[in-house]
Amino acid sequence: MAAFAILNSGRALAYVPQIVRVYRDQNGAAAVSLITWVLFASSNLATAVYAHAVYRDAIMATVFALNSLACLLVVVLTAMKRWTFVWRRVGEAGRVCEEPSPRPND
Repeated sequence: MAAFAILNSGRALAYVPQIVRVYRDQNGAAAVSLITWVLFASSNLATAVYAHAVYRDAIMATVFALNSLACLLVVVLTAMKRWTFVWRRVGEAGRVCEEPSPRPND
């Protein structure tokens, strides 16, 4: 049980660099796989429910629930970065289209 606690605490800390990288990314977090992180979150959540329902182990359920929340944070931040990146690009393209083109004979 000590190994579980130590390793999963380390894993919880390991999410922090990914979260920071996504937060700082200026290119829509294109290198982050949303499908992978949703799968990680789902797996952790399923394990949390199993630990609670079958083993009645509140500590294990809490650890996996927190890991699931960390994975979901990566998903939400990535989705927000992609959304804002796309709309920023759309806005830039719209401004270019609105600018009148110079006519040489006017």
